[in-house]
Amino acid sequence: MRYIRQEIFRKIGKKGQETLGKSSAAIAGLGALGSVSAQLLARAGIGKLILVDRDVAELSNLQRQSLFDEADIGKPKALAAKEHLSKINSDVKMDFFIDDLNYENIGKILENKTNIVLDCTDNLETRFLINDFCIKSRIPFIYSSAVGSKGYVFNVIPKKTACLRCFLKEAANLDTCETAGVLNTITNLISSIQANEAIKILLNKDYEKDLLFFDVWKNELLKIKINKNKNCICCAKRNFEYLSGEKSSKIMKLCGDGVYQIKAKSMDKRQFNARENQRFSVPRNSKNFLELKNKLKKIGKLADFGCCINFSGKITIFGNGRALIKAKNEKEARSIYSKFVGN
Repeated sequence: MRYIRQEIFRKIGKKGQETLGKSSAAIAGLGALGSVSAQLLARAGIGKLILVDRDVAELSNLQRQSLFDEADIGKPKALAAKEHLSKINSDVKMDFFIDDLNYENIGKILENKTNIVLDCTDNLETRFLINDFCIKSRIPFIYSSAVGSKGYVFNVIPKKTACLRCFLKEAANLDTCETAGVLNTITNLISSIQANEAIKILLNKDYEKDLLFFDVWKNELLKIKINKNKNCICCAKRNFEYLSGEKSSKIMKLCGDGVYQIKAKSMDKRQFNARENQRFSVPRNSKNFLELKNKLKKIGKLADFGCCINFSGKITIFGNGRALIKAKNEKEARSIYSKFVGN
């Protein structure tokens, strides 16, 4: 009875609903777009969701990230999303990963585990990494973005459509939520379109071939034809620069209130195992991590979320040495990391 209204819709029907129940979808990024897309797919009865996010919930997220509430502030988004989605639909199986999606772990998290990937990330490096992985692995994925009152959705189907690198440039000077703001109406609209396209693709129905552009402030809709680039470095030349790690960076500005991510060597020698450490990308009880927690407890306010710790509300540290730091600039972020975590 849960899906009866969806089954009545003739493009889906009971057979289509059964197909959705046997399907899996990965959502990369659980911010304004990913949290809503994940919720829509859970309610639609997708059999399994793989949730990936490296960030923690902040007060300023709540204006548009409707899956979260005030009790989630400071909690890893992947964990909070899993908790909320399980209450929405307990029949949906879920794996969640509190980690930065990078060239070292993307295969372990996604390979042979999903039928489609929803790109809801906030930076070109991760988008191009997903693009590389999906083109190489022949997994369909859906690009989505939203800033200000504008948003885009584009289906990338390996061998059939253009890929992101056919038309997006590495040096693109793009607005961010921090510099241009964002309306919750555009993020909800883009997520609805993305989730709907995902359902079409999973059911092997006709999907949108053009790049969709929306401006909710002007009530403007455009369909932009994107042709495959015969000289594309990714889908034509099969050169996967981001998947190989050639283009990987160790510090990255996130789409948040002055938040920088710094990646460092693991505090534990054990390697990431996607099957054994679904909740935590690294062992959180390693000797070095426990020593750091004890040291920080003595000098300031420490919040322990199990999978990570937050010190004085300014730095969140994970067991692999990855940290999210609130700072004015990259130099200050590096200084804070060096001061409290080490080099």
